Amino acid sequence: MTCSYSKEFSSSAFTDVENAFITEYLPVSSGDAVKVYLYGLFLCQNPKFDRSIAEIASTLDISQDKILEFFEFWEEFGLVSIVSKEPFSVQYLPIRSSYSAKPKKIKAEKYTEFTKGLQALLPDRMISTSEYTEYFTIMETYGIKPEAMLMIVKYCADRKGTDIGYRYVSKVAKDFGNRGIVTVEKVEKELSSYIMRTGVIERILKALSLRRQPEIEDSTLLKKWTQELNFETENIVFAASKLKKGSMAKLDEFLIELYSMKSFSKEEIAEYMDKKQTVYDLAIKINKALSIYVDVIDTVVDNYTKKWLSYGFDQDTLLYIANHCFKSGKNTLQDMDDILEYLRARGFIDLSSVSDYFENLKKSDEFLSKMLLTAGVNRRPTPWDRENLNMWKTWNFSEDMILEAAKLASGKSSPTAYMNGILSNWKNNGVFTLNGIPDKSTGDNNSQEEYNREYERRRALAVSRAQKNIERATAIDGFMDVYGRLNGMEKDLAFAEIAGDEKALTALEKEKQNLISRAEEMLKTIGIALIDLSPRYACEKCNDTGYVGTHRCDCYDKK
Repeated sequence: MTCSYSKEFSSSAFTDVENAFITEYLPVSSGDAVKVYLYGLFLCQNPKFDRSIAEIASTLDISQDKILEFFEFWEEFGLVSIVSKEPFSVQYLPIRSSYSAKPKKIKAEKYTEFTKGLQALLPDRMISTSEYTEYFTIMETYGIKPEAMLMIVKYCADRKGTDIGYRYVSKVAKDFGNRGIVTVEKVEKELSSYIMRTGVIERILKALSLRRQPEIEDSTLLKKWTQELNFETENIVFAASKLKKGSMAKLDEFLIELYSMKSFSKEEIAEYMDKKQTVYDLAIKINKALSIYVDVIDTVVDNYTKKWLSYGFDQDTLLYIANHCFKSGKNTLQDMDDILEYLRARGFIDLSSVSDYFENLKKSDEFLSKMLLTAGVNRRPTPWDRENLNMWKTWNFSEDMILEAAKLASGKSSPTAYMNGILSNWKNNGVFTLNGIPDKSTGDNNSQEEYNREYERRRALAVSRAQKNIERATAIDGFMDVYGRLNGMEKDLAFAEIAGDEKALTALEKEKQNLISRAEEMLKTIGIALIDLSPRYACEKCNDTGYVGTHRCDCYDKK
């Protein structure tokens, strides 16, 4: 039996390439060298595509001499072995990656003059074979000319002494190679430029309180600061002197920060530093007022203080609010942030408006505390209590009338709800003075005790009716999902309002209207509406249970 691949199958097959070749050897090789290696690998894995050296040259559009040169290049790395040159035969070897991409063998005779010059530059010690190999490898990998490499070694020896270790030299040479500085002309120009910058670097290091010699990396940073960020050298030295704990890396971060704030001159840098220090001092004062401590003040500045200042709050106002937060037991940064967002959304920004708001809030809470105690409730006022108080005042009730309602609600299971019912009834009956309350007027009203009993009877009737309607609505498929979300939206709307998130408020209001429409459509099928799911009080005149607590019954309008 004979088995073979079809032409179409062969075309759609794959050539395997080891990852080590891509990660270690491809980056340091020319494009044509990689083309030759991959094409040869393809021929190894597909032997029926046998090709002569001339055919390979024609296919890849590379001369035969260059093909041979590239295979010799890969042989130096130990990736292939040239078995014979006539006829030309290459054997591919497995990649034993040490992740160093070093040639397996280097023709040392290429560097005879280099080795002589290198030893002359470093007379204080003997250069080992491994050090020679390291330099050979760098030159082969980055294409650095031997004369240029000697210039790099001389520069390093001048800076560090003739007994300098080869690791520093290798580091500098690789930096030059990565930046394409590989010829005598380019190295000479770079070193000349660096020597000119050395004096400035020494001044910068002194300003940073660093006791070391300039490095080649310092020159690269200086070049970035002057050419990319457009800082003048004098202003760089000035900026360095402003850093308490200096390093070249810290200075780099600081100059990028100054660049983003468009602060380039000494005056602009000094002004920015003063403002920055003021913000940091304010953050510390706020933390102290809140009686909290944080390890890294930068986090507070970035996440809170800068934002609050951008809203228009000044230092005095922020400290006033911080003290209020501490006294009210909301002494975390997030608590203070919530309050500031609430104030900002309502236009309370300056100290006068904020202090007026808190003073009114204090007075309001003092009255609420008194009201709650009168109603038999021993707790601090809540936002719900404040909302009720504001509503009752819009109904034109005085504090005396509200306290009177609190007395009547004392001992009830839900005093606030009971008060709401009483005040609603008084409002609908035009009772806005103490003299108008049943049993205190000269009219034919029932006694207060009879009134309370009648109110309780009508309230129980309204609650029972609402409960029956809810039970009927529950039987509608999917209704409780809609109704549950509708009831839960009030909390989301409240949070969005406190945060001043107009976008969220708009979206939630739209969702609420959609839910109401859906719920109303569902309830139509059983002949009721959403309002029927809430207690609707019976009218004391006609006993109509369709009467809603905050509205008069139709019978009042009948003649």
